[in-house]
Amino acid sequence: MPASRSRDNAQRDKVLAILADRGAPVDAREVADALDIHVTTARFHLNKLVSDDAASTVELRSTTAGRPRIGYRAVSAPPVDDLIGHLLAQLGSTSAAREHAAADAGRVWADVNALSRLNPPSHADVALPDPITVAVETLTALGFRVSIVMSAFGTHELRICSCPLKDIGRHHPEVARGVARGVIEQTLASSSAALASQYLVDVVPDPAGDCEITLRLSRVRATEPAATDATQR
Repeated sequence: MPASRSRDNAQRDKVLAILADRGAPVDAREVADALDIHVTTARFHLNKLVSDDAASTVELRSTTAGRPRIGYRAVSAPPVDDLIGHLLAQLGSTSAAREHAAADAGRVWADVNALSRLNPPSHADVALPDPITVAVETLTALGFRVSIVMSAFGTHELRICSCPLKDIGRHHPEVARGVARGVIEQTLASSSAALASQYLVDVVPDPAGDCEITLRLSRVRATEPAATDATQR
């Protein structure tokens, strides 16, 4: 993740902390003064928090003529988040076990919510579909945003924003990785048995802990058998 994005996330956390500490709604000017930043920068972070459902807006009474002031306040996470975390922890006693179970869930999720709806898929009449095409098609249908695609020497990498899994990945990154991997493995298998046998799927987490992860589709060498779900762990 670029250093600038890491700085933005750190600054946004500070903005959110101010909203949480104040309790009452505050406007962009108050946030800017508290952090010694430009009011435009404060408003940018505040609006991003609103778009991420971490903050909400309210109209404040204005002491001067003109447009009303907009106040911002933190949105408290519902208690059910803790329950979801406990449920995810029950997927297994180790990180590897939880990722394995999550991959199984990802395959079912892809089948029920994406692959069954892509009818007919755009690659149905192709003997050996392009792995990137089928992967992007399914990921998009499930609400992921593909930002970068890179291919070199038989390996394809898709950088995605794990938007549907962002909250899960914050506390259980192994579960988010497993789900994403299972989605792609099922997509390749459903598209073409030959295609599934030619690629191994791995998920590389973002080292900075942002919502972005990288899906890596590596070409299987002719001299080695394709790994099964169990042997990949």
